Amino acid sequence: MKYKLGIDVGGTFTDFILISHSGETFTHKTLSTPEDPSIGVITGIHELASITNSTFDEFVARIETIVHGTTVATNALLTLGGAKTALITTKGFRDALEMRRGIREEQYNNHYQNVTPLVPRYLRLGIEERVDSQGNVLTTLNESEIVSIVDYLKEENIEAIAVCYLNAYLNNVHEERTIQLLR
Repeated sequence: MKYKLGIDVGGTFTDFILISHSGETFTHKTLSTPEDPSIGVITGIHELASITNSTFDEFVARIETIVHGTTVATNALLTLGGAKTALITTKGFRDALEMRRGIREEQYNNHYQNVTPLVPRYLRLGIEERVDSQGNVLTTLNESEIVSIVDYLKEENIEAIAVCYLNAYLNNVHEERTIQLLR
């Protein structure tokens, strides 16, 4: 029997729904494991295998579709939690995250307190590079700047690094090279 599996990882519980080709459904819930959400997911899959009288390997082999959703990122935004993260971006654009030009609540209120960004300014690092709106490299990646920030990132005990250069969706060569240098 083939299955479709839906998984929703929340802050407290991880919910599962299993649907067979014949339309039979099973729902299940496990405790979430915020330190490593995959533990709660794998635990739940093991338990679903048991519920269907299958070994783990047999059960997983019969899953043809997995749909995954999570509120972990939303919770991180709301609580300012999550991994200590640095942002590496195009020089001159490190404040774009905080400026929020696309979403400006109460833009005429001079006393408005904006939300605290997930990455504080001292961990948002601008690197010399530039790709234009057509994907052409205008300024080559300054690799020495990347190499020079590695020790700083280690000193700050950074747990995650977001590499987000301007127009990289058109040409990600600088993002890929940055990741290579950071490793």
